[in-house]
Amino acid sequence: MTATFVRSVALAATAALCLLGAAATSAVAAPTASDTSTHAAAPAWSGTFAGFPSSTWSKAWGEASKGTWGFKDLKAAADPASPAGPVLDVTYGKGSSANSCSNCPNPGGGQFYTDFGQVNHPELKSAQTLDLKYYVKFPTNYDWGKAGKLPGLYGGAIGCESGGNHCGGFSTRYMWRGGNPGEVYFYSPTTSGPTGYGVDLGLGSWHFAADGGWHAIEQQVDRKAQQVTVWYDGKQVLNAKTAGISTIPFSGVFFSTFFGGHDTSWGPKSTVHAYFADFSVSTSVQH
Repeated sequence: MTATFVRSVALAATAALCLLGAAATSAVAAPTASDTSTHAAAPAWSGTFAGFPSSTWSKAWGEASKGTWGFKDLKAAADPASPAGPVLDVTYGKGSSANSCSNCPNPGGGQFYTDFGQVNHPELKSAQTLDLKYYVKFPTNYDWGKAGKLPGLYGGAIGCESGGNHCGGFSTRYMWRGGNPGEVYFYSPTTSGPTGYGVDLGLGSWHFAADGGWHAIEQQVDRKAQQVTVWYDGKQVLNAKTAGISTIPFSGVFFSTFFGGHDTSWGPKSTVHAYFADFSVSTSVQH
C-alpha cells in the first residue's frame, strides 16, 4: 500500500467526521417548536403588596377612586414562602359578611378595583382575551362558613358588575360554596341568577385547599368567544360558556373577598385569615 494511498484514505475519513460533527452541532443548536413554546410570555402587569396601602402601592396597582372598603381588615405581611414579595393578610371577623351586612357582629374582608389605564396599559381594555393569575393561601382548618368570594377580572363601569346590578358591566370573581368547592361567580348585563345576583359556573370543578400552602388560581376570559377557563395549580379545571360580555371592554382587577351573601349567616364561627400574593395579568395563558 503506497504512502499516497494511505494519506488519501485518512483525508477522506477526516472530512467525513467533520461533516458528521457539523450535522450534530446543527441538530443541537436548532430547538424544536415544542422547545420554544414551553415558556409563558411575560405578564403585561404584575403586582405584590409591598407598601400596601401607601400611595406608591396604589399607583403601582392603578387603584380606582371608588368602590373600596374594608382596608382596616387588609394588611401587608412578610411570608418566607411567598411566591413573590410581601403578601396581603385578610381578616374575616366572626360572623362577618359583605360591608352591606346590617346584622353582622364583626367586619371582615375587603374590596378594591384597579384600572388598567392607570398603570399605563390601556391596550388591555380592548384585548379579546385576558389572563389573571394569583396565589391564595388558606390555613389548615379554615372555617369556610356558608360561602365566600375571591378576586377576578371585571369589565365596564364600577358598580355595574356586582351587588345585584346588571348595568353594562361584567365580573368573573371566584367563590367557595358549601365548604371548599370552587366556582366562577359570573355577572353580566344579560345573565343573573334566580335571586337577581350572579350565576354559578362550574361549582365543584375544583376544591380550594386549606393546608397552609400557596396555591395558584388562574382564569382566562375570552370576550369574543364568551368563555372562561380556569386552572388550579396549573391544571385546567373549568371551561365554561358565558353571555353578554363580547362588547364590554375589560377594566381591571376586581379584588373582592368576603363571606357572603349579605348577612351574618354566611360568616365563619370564629375569626379567620386568608392570604393573597403575586397578581399578574397577561394577554396569553401564564401557567
